Amino acid sequence: MNPFEVKTPEDVTASEVHELFVDVFTDFYQVREVGHTFLNGPRGSGKSMMFRYMMPDCQMIDKNCSISGLDYFSLYVPIKLTDINYPELERLKSNSNTFFNEHLLTTHVASKCFNYLLTFRDEINDHKDEIEKFYKSVFLWYVDLSGGIIDNFETEFTSSVECVESMVKIIDKMQLECKGYCKRIAMNPNSLEEYKGSLCNYLDFLYPILLKLKELTFLPKDKALFLLIDDAGYLNITQTKILNTWVSYRTSKFVSLKISTQLDYKSYNTVNDKTIDYPHDYSQINIATIYTSSGKNYYQRIESIVTKRIQKYLGKEIDPKAFFPNDTNQENAINKKYNEIKEKFENEDKSYAGTDAARRYATSEYVKSLITGRSGGTFNYAGFDNLVNISSGIIRYFLEPASTMFSEHLSRDNKNINDVDFIPVRIQNEVINDFSQKFLEDEFKKVIEQHGDVSSTERLSKADKLYNLITGLGGMFRKIFVSERTERVVFSVGLNDLPDDELREILDLAIHYGYLHQSTIGNKKGTGRSKLFILSRTLAPFFKLDPTGFKGYKFMNSSVLKTCLTNPQSFIETTTKSFTAGDNLQPTLFDNLDD
Repeated sequence: MNPFEVKTPEDVTASEVHELFVDVFTDFYQVREVGHTFLNGPRGSGKSMMFRYMMPDCQMIDKNCSISGLDYFSLYVPIKLTDINYPELERLKSNSNTFFNEHLLTTHVASKCFNYLLTFRDEINDHKDEIEKFYKSVFLWYVDLSGGIIDNFETEFTSSVECVESMVKIIDKMQLECKGYCKRIAMNPNSLEEYKGSLCNYLDFLYPILLKLKELTFLPKDKALFLLIDDAGYLNITQTKILNTWVSYRTSKFVSLKISTQLDYKSYNTVNDKTIDYPHDYSQINIATIYTSSGKNYYQRIESIVTKRIQKYLGKEIDPKAFFPNDTNQENAINKKYNEIKEKFENEDKSYAGTDAARRYATSEYVKSLITGRSGGTFNYAGFDNLVNISSGIIRYFLEPASTMFSEHLSRDNKNINDVDFIPVRIQNEVINDFSQKFLEDEFKKVIEQHGDVSSTERLSKADKLYNLITGLGGMFRKIFVSERTERVVFSVGLNDLPDDELREILDLAIHYGYLHQSTIGNKKGTGRSKLFILSRTLAPFFKLDPTGFKGYKFMNSSVLKTCLTNPQSFIETTTKSFTAGDNLQPTLFDNLDD
């Protein structure tokens, strides 16, 4: 089996998770604490796998205990593969729209919760009397209060599993009745049909049922229940506001909502258009921002992931750096440049000068030698450190190309799995270059599908502007990299002022699709912080940048960056006009990049 194969959390067993999962909760401690939490990150950043690790079957193995011994009890609620989004509801009166959407969302969550309970059949069957009492005195009571007809529901069961299955059927029936009504009014917009089914909501149905569920003796006593709501960006705007309203109730001491998004959450307003407030109502985590600002932690996570996977699937103890070796010829050439620059910049008054200059300039000077030389060589992106940096804080962006590299090595070099001790440099470089190109060009087709239409008042679509923004930034960073500036490895733009609505919208799209990460940095005047937009290092091979070196910043006014949306070439020329590539290397260690 390919040790780097990317599996969805649903396809991974609890034992596999226990063997392969690297504990990241020191970086994201809020996720496991009592309280509502938003977990934001691009696709592939590990959100769903974190949720998978928090599920009871994984936690029982990790802590070597029964369900009752867990620190919390989690129920997983995926949103992505659902059909509770009915646009036709938007044409109803606002109250009706809200009631129907909350019913659909509530019944979806409840169905997932009770379905998951069925995975613990032994525990359920050992508590038959308790489960049946819960069914009759709690569950049916709240179904009745919500308008459900309970007269014909069974009350005697041969097993408690059958009892829980009955609860799932009842919940699904209440949801299907509402869906059927939604479809009928969609097919006949002039219909005057009244809705006669049940209407469930959080406070009067889901929350009290979950509170009573927590009291079952086989569940953790006096511990919080976590609802892991995955991919909440797929909710419609009304359902999003409903979920925010649930957050605003501050019921987290007993039921904590853990909500993941792909940086696409539609609103932080409630159904009454009041905002939920951070940190009073919830805590918030942005995976990419944390890993971008703390590269060491991310590096150690990937190192542990690779080590564990090699051990499990290859049965070998191999250092990740040895498994993904560097191009030694390139490494030696860069080291030679490093020593030459260090010697040139040595200064008795500044002991750090030579080392600092060598660290900043060595790779840039090597790349410039490739450009001006006759060898026709190109920069090689092989090597574990390069691959980790190119993944840009997104675990999947390391595993996907690594999986391809492994498969390519087997097929091209006619290798058996047991014979693999490393991935050849040539394959690493080819695959990661191809991955970088596809990240921009192939993945961008999704952007065009969603945002490719041109309005009557615009010359360019949002997709056009986004592509211009990314290629303009990449082109500027490339010119800086092969220039004579002090800080040549630049991946970030800091804004001196706030962007207008048009620029903000395109920046948000870039963040959503993972082309940019957002952070902040102290402004040049020292009076506050500026917004910082960081180009994904996954694009380093595409733009021929160094993904590993010293990272500088380029400050500019938002009006300058906005020109990039319509004319990236002009933007590149404007932002790099004060310097040219090919000048002699000057020992000016404090040259200002902010012009």
